[in-house]
Amino acid sequence: NEETRNEAFICGVFSLLDRMMKQHFSELLKSAPVPEGVRQALVDGVGPYQPYMEVVHAVENESLFDIRDSAEHLLLGVGEINRAVLRALAQAVQIQ
Repeated sequence: NEETRNEAFICGVFSLLDRMMKQHFSELLKSAPVPEGVRQALVDGVGPYQPYMEVVHAVENESLFDIRDSAEHLLLGVGEINRAVLRALAQAVQIQ
């Protein structure tokens, strides 16, 4: 549904924020209220979006083994992950 897509999008957008701001998510999200599922994934590493965050981190780290492993947990193939990354990059270019 639309709410789930929006929350997953927020997780992805925020995925590097802790490193960029050099602060833990628990501190960053004190001033930026987010839905509980997003907070769980970013701060606690649990919840409904956590498996997707594993894929995001694997892609960010360019770890093929981790990409395969995290994709399998979601019953996805590496090709599907690659297509999703390409769609995300295309959308990011449009935002700029």
